[in-house]
Parts: sequence; structure tokens; C-alpha cells
Amino acid sequence: MSKISSIGKNIRPYIQKFNGWCEKPYKALANVKIGNYKPMQVVNNNYIQDKTKFITGLGVASIILKDGVGCYMYVTQSLNNKEIPDDKRKFVAALDLANGGLMILTQLGMFFTISNKKVQEKMFNKFFGKYFDRAASKGYQAKLKNNDLLKDMKGADFHPVLNKAKKDVKAAFENVTSLVASSIVAKRMLVPFIATPLADKTGEWMNRHEKPDKVDKGTKNTYNTHRAAIDDKINEGQQTAPNTDNSSGNAINTNLLDKFKKNLKN
Repeated sequence: MSKISSIGKNIRPYIQKFNGWCEKPYKALANVKIGNYKPMQVVNNNYIQDKTKFITGLGVASIILKDGVGCYMYVTQSLNNKEIPDDKRKFVAALDLANGGLMILTQLGMFFTISNKKVQEKMFNKFFGKYFDRAASKGYQAKLKNNDLLKDMKGADFHPVLNKAKKDVKAAFENVTSLVASSIVAKRMLVPFIATPLADKTGEWMNRHEKPDKVDKGTKNTYNTHRAAIDDKINEGQQTAPNTDNSSGNAINTNLLDKFKKNLKN
């Protein structure tokens, strides 16, 4: 314990310095006005009103901001990457754009859905409700009677403590489920299934102003459909399995390719 207290005394001056550095910009931001509107006042009010939801929202907002910047960088990199063929660049960029846009939208959707009070209440009651119901409360009070220090605790003193514990557990549960739903379920499970099909639509949207390549009227079509049909039949003949002589039981390799060529000549 003495070592811990000495470490605390050594780092306390640095903590005070850091708080002093943070205090000046915070005060400057607190005095910023947009008309009669004070942004920092709104931030403070939201924090005071619901600390857990505010901190969770701040975490999700930072993830979404990071994904937005990353999406812009990936799209720009794909469009300017010379190692990707020209006809594939916009598709790759469209895939990056669809992936980034979906990550942002799904994370917002999951956060506002999971952090909803009604949804949280149902989820919490399903997983932890049995630990805070009336039967559990009576069980806890019965166990307290076996404790010499707490055996005289009355219900008026016990129930506020249990309610505070329930409130703290519910706040932690809301924080964890909101972050998991937005950053793992939405980002790593839902988006990959939707991003690839959506990339085709995004690629079409990115190419909406481009005109198709013009074909010169003097260009001669050298594709011979008759010759292509002959090549297909030759390939079919090459893939045919050898016949079997029923009298001797030995395999006889018939050269179907030669027979087919002779028929063509005749």
C-alpha cells in the first residue's frame, strides 16, 4: 500500500498539469455561441441527463467518424490505384463506398434501436431480471441475517442499495450491448452480406454520366460463327470416353476427331 501511495503522490502533479491544460480549451469552447445557442451547454445537459447513454453515443460517434474518414481514403485510393485495371477501378471504389456507407448507416441504426429504453428494458429483464425480482430480494435479505454486520439491516435500508445496484448493472449492460450491436453485429455480420450486391448498383451510379465506347462503322466483324460451331463439336469429340469391345472386353480407342474431320471433307 505504501508503494501505491508513493506512486500516487509522484503522478499527482502531472495530473494537475494535464487538467490545467484541458481547462483552458474547455472554457473557450463553453463560451462559444452560435446566435443564442451554446453547443457545449447542450453537451453538458445531455451528459447530466444520462451519463451512460452519452458516453456510449460518444464511443459510437467516434467509430462512425473513423469509418467515414476511412471510407473516403479507400475510395480515393481505389480510384487512383494504377495497379488496378482501368475497367475495374470504379467497381472496386464502388465496393469501398458501399461498404463504408453501409457501416455508417447500420451502426447508427443498431445503436438507436438497441439503446432504446423499451428495447433495453426487455433485454435486461430477459437476462438479469430474475436477479432483482421480489423472490431474489427476499433471498438476499435472508442471507444478510447470517452476517453479523448486516443482520440488523431493515428493508428501508436494503431496497435503496439493491435498486442502485440494479441501476448500475443496467447502465453497464446498455453500454456493452449498444457498442457490441453497432460495432460487431452491424459492422462485421450484416454489412458483408449486403455490400457486395450493393456495389453493382453503386458502380452504375458512379458511371451514370459516362458514355459507352463508340464503335467505328468501318470496323469489320471477323468473328466466324460457322467456324466457332465446328470448334465446339471438335471439343465435344475430344471429351468423349473410349468405347469397349464387348467380344474381347478390351478398351478400343476410337479417334473421333479424325472421323469428324473426314466427314467434314466429304
